[in-house]
Amino acid sequence: MALGHFRNSAMVAALAWALLGAPASGQTCLQRLQASAPLRDDDGFLSLPAMIDGRPVSLLVDTGSDNGMLTKAGAARLGLRRNPGRRVVLQGTGGDGPSAAVAAYPNLQVGGLLLPGGSLPVGVLPGMPVLSPSIAGLIGADLLSRYDVELDLPRHRIGLWTTTAGSAACTGPPGWRPPFDSIPLTRLGDRMALVVRLDGQPISALLDTGARSRILSTRAAARLGVDANRLGLDPGGVTAGIDLHESVYHWHRFRSLLIGSETFDQPILTVAPLDERVDLLLGADWFAGRDIWIDWSTNRLFLRPG
Repeated sequence: MALGHFRNSAMVAALAWALLGAPASGQTCLQRLQASAPLRDDDGFLSLPAMIDGRPVSLLVDTGSDNGMLTKAGAARLGLRRNPGRRVVLQGTGGDGPSAAVAAYPNLQVGGLLLPGGSLPVGVLPGMPVLSPSIAGLIGADLLSRYDVELDLPRHRIGLWTTTAGSAACTGPPGWRPPFDSIPLTRLGDRMALVVRLDGQPISALLDTGARSRILSTRAAARLGVDANRLGLDPGGVTAGIDLHESVYHWHRFRSLLIGSETFDQPILTVAPLDERVDLLLGADWFAGRDIWIDWSTNRLFLRPG
């Protein structure tokens, strides 16, 4: 769930020259677990339990969203007051959405880690699963990027880590033994992107746990020879995100997708219009079954099978 357009050749070049994070001599890697919490996967909706002002809630984990958000029902249930003099425009993969009120919250607690309060826009999250406690909003990259985040889907855990010194000396997550992939990342604000290869061609991909599937932009598909006429032969439907813009999508089978050292043969990707600065959203279906560490301190992605 991100913003804006961009020229793909520039993005791929920037991603390809991303920081490699080689260890520096004389430095020490000090990593500390700040919080650990259960991580649910409900048909592609990744969520964790949290507390807002001491009251239990569920929150979606969305690395593809620039900022967090509260649902209208969640803000009302928590008794959070909206600021009548402040509104923001919600932006999603379909572009600008409706303006939204902003509500202040006193504090947020995740896995024993107490975070100070702030304010979040209040909007709509379509198609949410019914959980207990119910989903009250989402945590975005603005908060997640303060930590190195481990998303361990096979063990249903999320860990928030801090690197307190010598981050360039950290060559991998604590306790991980080779083999595992180490992939350079490039920041898009607080979000993270990498280069993957689809049908042999390099394309830019956003780490987006808020997307339920791998979503390829229609313009990237066209560059690969899959135009509107070919997409019209594929099954699909209509969907909408937080911007509430409906868009038509299709499921198309490609030849191969290479991410790190892993090749996916004959992958079926969702193809849809994306008002984004990347070609592909790597969604929750890719995160499932993997132990993934997003290292915001050194701009690297570590991953291993579950």
